[in-house]
Amino acid sequence: MGENLADVLNSIAEEDDAPEENEDDLFIDPEQAVVTKVKSFDLTKGISIQEAIFALDYIDHDFYVFRDEESNEVSVVYKRNAGGVGLIQPEQ
Repeated sequence: MGENLADVLNSIAEEDDAPEENEDDLFIDPEQAVVTKVKSFDLTKGISIQEAIFALDYIDHDFYVFRDEESNEVSVVYKRNAGGVGLIQPEQ
């Protein structure tokens, strides 16, 4: 009987260690953004910033991701709300 009692007590202790489901874990935000389209581009060949700005205007999007031929880093040109074009580059 002692072995069975020890097994029961051990199983109770294991159940107590199991993580409890929290109501926060069950909440799903109906307003949460969902990825609806994925695009992949070959960024192995670098282009100039001027070419990236031309491509930005040509594709009529708000931003354009490219590999800068001078730094060989991935950069982004984007249309600014205040007008003009912005450039995002990684820190050197």
